[in-house]
Amino acid sequence: MTTTDRLVFFINGKKVVELKPDPEATLLQYLRRSLLLPGTKEGCGHGGCGSCTVMLSRLQPGKRIVHYTVNACLFPLCAVHGIAVTTVEGVGNPRTGLHEIQKCLVVSHGLQCGFCTPGFVLSAFCLLRNNAQPSKEDVERALEGNLCRCTGYRPILDALAPFTKEDCIMGDNCCKIKNADQQAGQFTQGVASPSSLHAQGVASPFSLHETQVPIFPSELQLSEEFNTTVSFHGNQFTWISPVTLAELLTLKAKYPAAPIVMGNTTAALSLKQGRFKGCPVLLYGMNVPDLKMFACTDSQVIMGAALTIAELGGHLKLLMITLEVSRLGLFSSPKRIRLSCVMQHNAHRSTYTYFWNKKHVEYLACIQHMVEKYAADQIRNVATLGGSILSGRNNSDVLTLFMALEATLVLASVNGERMVPLDNYTLNRDEIIKTILIPFTHKTCLTSFVKESTRRTFSLATVNSGIKLVLNDDKTIDNLRISYGGVSDTTMVATGVGKFAKNRQLDYPLFKDVIGCITSLCSENGQTDGYKPSVAAAIFFKFYNAAQRKLYKKVRRPACIVDCMSMEPCVGSQYYDPCTEPGQSATDSLGKPVPNVSSEDIVSGQAVYVDDMPSLPGELFLSLVLSRRAHAKILSVDPSAALQVPGVHGYLDHTDVPGKKVFGNAADEEIFASEYVLCVGQTVGAILAETREIASKACFLVKIEYEELTPIFTIEEAIEAQSFFGKTGRLLDGDVETGFKESDHIITGDYETSLQEHFYLEPQAALAVPRMENNEFDIYCTTQYGAFVQGSICAALNLPANRVNVRTRRLGGAFGGKETRNNLVALPAAIAAHKYRRPVRAVLPREVDMEITGKRHPFLARYKVGVTSSGKLKAVEMKMYNNGGFSEDASAAVGYAALDAFTNCYRIENVNVESYACRTNIPSNTAIRGFGQPQGITIMEDIIFNVACNLRLSQETIREVNLYREGDMTPYGMLLENCTVRDLWDQCMKQSGFVTRLKAVEEFNRNNQWRKRGISMTTEKFGVGLPPLFLNQGSALVSIYKDGTVLVTHSGVEMGQGLNTKMIQIASRALNVPMEKIHINETSTERLPNTIMTGGSTGTDVCGPAVLDACTTLVERLAPLRNEHPDWPWEKLAFEAFMQRVKLIATGFSRCPKECDYNREQKQGQPYDYFTYGVVCTEVEIDVLTGENQVLQTDIVFDVGKSLNPAIDIGQIEGGFVQGLGMMTSEDISVECSTGRMQHCSPLSYKVPNVRSVPRRFNVTLMKNHDFKTVAYSSKGVGEPPLLLSVSVLMAIKEAVLAARTQIGLTGYFRLTCPATVQKIQALCSNQLGRLLN
Repeated sequence: MTTTDRLVFFINGKKVVELKPDPEATLLQYLRRSLLLPGTKEGCGHGGCGSCTVMLSRLQPGKRIVHYTVNACLFPLCAVHGIAVTTVEGVGNPRTGLHEIQKCLVVSHGLQCGFCTPGFVLSAFCLLRNNAQPSKEDVERALEGNLCRCTGYRPILDALAPFTKEDCIMGDNCCKIKNADQQAGQFTQGVASPSSLHAQGVASPFSLHETQVPIFPSELQLSEEFNTTVSFHGNQFTWISPVTLAELLTLKAKYPAAPIVMGNTTAALSLKQGRFKGCPVLLYGMNVPDLKMFACTDSQVIMGAALTIAELGGHLKLLMITLEVSRLGLFSSPKRIRLSCVMQHNAHRSTYTYFWNKKHVEYLACIQHMVEKYAADQIRNVATLGGSILSGRNNSDVLTLFMALEATLVLASVNGERMVPLDNYTLNRDEIIKTILIPFTHKTCLTSFVKESTRRTFSLATVNSGIKLVLNDDKTIDNLRISYGGVSDTTMVATGVGKFAKNRQLDYPLFKDVIGCITSLCSENGQTDGYKPSVAAAIFFKFYNAAQRKLYKKVRRPACIVDCMSMEPCVGSQYYDPCTEPGQSATDSLGKPVPNVSSEDIVSGQAVYVDDMPSLPGELFLSLVLSRRAHAKILSVDPSAALQVPGVHGYLDHTDVPGKKVFGNAADEEIFASEYVLCVGQTVGAILAETREIASKACFLVKIEYEELTPIFTIEEAIEAQSFFGKTGRLLDGDVETGFKESDHIITGDYETSLQEHFYLEPQAALAVPRMENNEFDIYCTTQYGAFVQGSICAALNLPANRVNVRTRRLGGAFGGKETRNNLVALPAAIAAHKYRRPVRAVLPREVDMEITGKRHPFLARYKVGVTSSGKLKAVEMKMYNNGGFSEDASAAVGYAALDAFTNCYRIENVNVESYACRTNIPSNTAIRGFGQPQGITIMEDIIFNVACNLRLSQETIREVNLYREGDMTPYGMLLENCTVRDLWDQCMKQSGFVTRLKAVEEFNRNNQWRKRGISMTTEKFGVGLPPLFLNQGSALVSIYKDGTVLVTHSGVEMGQGLNTKMIQIASRALNVPMEKIHINETSTERLPNTIMTGGSTGTDVCGPAVLDACTTLVERLAPLRNEHPDWPWEKLAFEAFMQRVKLIATGFSRCPKECDYNREQKQGQPYDYFTYGVVCTEVEIDVLTGENQVLQTDIVFDVGKSLNPAIDIGQIEGGFVQGLGMMTSEDISVECSTGRMQHCSPLSYKVPNVRSVPRRFNVTLMKNHDFKTVAYSSKGVGEPPLLLSVSVLMAIKEAVLAARTQIGLTGYFRLTCPATVQKIQALCSNQLGRLLN
């Protein structure tokens, strides 16, 4: 065995030789820390977000180069030997030129915060390397594994549309565009459409040049070094990568406990968690050709254990195409076909002889369907068949289907081979899986694979199933085999079914017997929740229904047909009236849809986030030691074992805090818990080490002894214990008792909403850097509120504010989660830097970030409503409770916001509502996009639904009757001026075609028993402005340099909302200079003191006037010189002003027109500056049997005043809506009732919307409302309000569920809480299959 310790690979065309690679390291770690290529981001570390996507290229035998994407956070560094890696830095950059993909993302506004963008670039780049003109379906499929929390995905898809074969190269001259413009009437399509990108000179399929992509290195094509066994030795493990099966088996015999690493999608986490300590050797099996084989004979399919899911799909696709060609008679002999088979990143080239029988196609198509359902490209490209079988997951797609198909495993060792059935095998310590065999039958056969999951794509199965039905010539059953994953601890086969189905007809009596057997098996395996047994039965029912139609052409009636929900590619349109002024100069960009000013840096990976900053000399990494108890007294803490780990430098706890030991809005949260822990995940201490891996592992060695105390987890428990924060919030207006007397109906009910994770892609991070003198510190951190972090650090360190400079350049998403909770990392990092006088970095791993940083507050509302027979709301009496967690943070304020928002756009004469913030033992919940208003509006819309059901009127009728009018007064005493909600309602009703579509939905529901649709129109009214007066101020500093360039600094934080872009647009108009001359770099408490938080959709409103104020001052100073020399260009004017000692720096300040704090009890003052209104129409479809759902169409009409940048505002509307879509449907996170631990703290289990989740037709219109005057050029805040419109999804789902219930005689109101998960939807549709059987 020849070995070498040289790891050789190429990065972006440059050779890299690593003599001592760490077998535990991932490619991502090496890229970011050793090669200083930070464009590839670490968003989750689990392979669940796609931020770390890179492209690998390798040479196959036969000189074929293959390209494929992987998650660099999982891919082992040692596995890149002989591979060319392309990162975003190698695709294109502003200096040498952007790639066409990057240009399209810029022009189409396909980015916001930008943290996820490099991953999208690489996924698209690899797609086009393999398929120069993909379909739109191909594009969506390629992006399934990339998550974006900001854009709503539509502009990303639009950016890539020009590369697809469906796009028209005629650009704006396309007949479809012309027809659409004619139908649009008064509206102008102002955002770049896919076809219009052609007209701008980008993204024509014919403009792609090979010079824009890296050339595969010749050394990798010529050298034999990469076809030999390699061995790399690290501190803990030795990595061995054999190239023959004999070598691998010999090594396995020598090291029987050594794990065989394949795709590393499962092993990576095990390695990280220290599960492989039993053996210091890691064996890599992906370079063994014998494990990569694929063959199809007349009797079976043979698949190597190291065959990846993508490779299997490639083989099957090629084979299916070949069989189809043969079926069409293009080959003279259809029985035997010989072809060369070289599939994506296969390790060898082979020529196989494929035997085929038309009955084989059923097997192959079923396996191909499983491949399509399996994860996403980044996972499919590396996950192997053998790894999937051995993963230990009870819901493995591969294992479930292959067990149904009666697969056999060929196990190999140095002692030989043996064959064992897949559903009953034991792997000896020295054995490996060599191949998997799936037998064919020459009888009539039907097969099926079904996967039901939380999200329709890129989601682990909740329940999956494989079914194989073999029929005799007389159509009696020869074999019926059903397997299920997810319904028990292991994948199970319904063995009893095959026995009693033998020689019977596939008829209704058999169907009932099979369902009974499945139900019994689920019960025996402990399934008591009802959902999984019901879905398991539904899966067989769908198979039975399809088999009846296929074999016997039987169907009782068309409505009984069970078809799968379709998945059409997403399309959208965006309309707005021109927002520029008549005669506006070319240099004045205000009102134009200009791209984000950082777009080019973002798409090329050059935009810098906190953890992208290179390590500093002497830097230490800090990892938090967290409580594992929900409520307990700390008896002792022993860090001695952790301190003995090599590379660990120290331990911090409460005794190391020199100053104030608490922080928070109410100063009620300890930096380090001292005597008591109040939730799972509370910080007890911190480990300082040389690397994050050492620090993370050492944290688990800190021993903490507790005395357990009784915890409170739920709102109900808090109510019983009277555990609340602060005083009760109240909203009183009119007389509810009088209102109830005037009502024809009194309706009571309760409703609740759940937790929602922010899921910003950039995790919480801080880098604390001590300066050499005067106890000065630079704190680089992910915060929306620099002054708050500054004040907290100063209090903890006993330092004055002028010694601590908090710096933030940009955030990779925030959504409120970085207003106050960044202190969880910033404070410990600053304390450590103060103690050790060294730079200290702290970055929360995704699972820790999700566990400890707080969420959207869950709400419980108990209401009583009075209403007239016509639907007019007369009175509402309600108590609202929110779960604040263990510290107050923003909980009371969130409750007040919900109080104000709950009436939404509806005038209610008499109101008596109370709000309570509950103190519990879960991590402190905090601000999140919408800040209590989504919960309040969701509760109100449930009231509307309840009223509509009781009065037997439509929801839309109730809403329209109660809509606010101009001049109405809100219950908290604010006059509604420029109230556009009724105009928006009428416009949306017309544009969406609601009346016509409602009839179509009703017709669809009459004709479909098992799929139902719902359509709903809802509204939103969002108060922009913050009730505390001191929060309504902004500052700016504008500097003109003598070369004519301008530097703008403002008090806001850029986090994807386009704030910097709008500020530059404002400065561009005020100074009358092109945007290109103006730059913004960072927000700093040193440059601008006393900044307020960026949130509440107020960033532009407070910063814009401040920038304008500073620019106006400068213009006034330059006026004499400009008047004297009106023909001077700007550059000469600036230089001469400098020469004449004109002051070229100015500060600006803004304050809202409010003059006093809002007095809630007396209703004096004004809590908000104005309202942003919107109306939406949403149509959904649900599967009655499984709860699966899809948004078919969404039409939004929105009032943003006169937009400063329509493209940015439309992006905010779409992104906010899609984030709310997650809140309303798939984002289900909960607290374990026995321990208080947060569940689903990973993108693998917590499902935010992906590219397939968004509405299939997504239309946005900006209402023309240019005369409304605000402080920022008549524009309105737009970041948060659109999220409130997503309640329309929930209400449309309720309509669909109502239709399902009605067909079985269930009428009236039902309680569908938020989020409307597949489990809840299916349960509320009732067990309709059971009713059918009975």
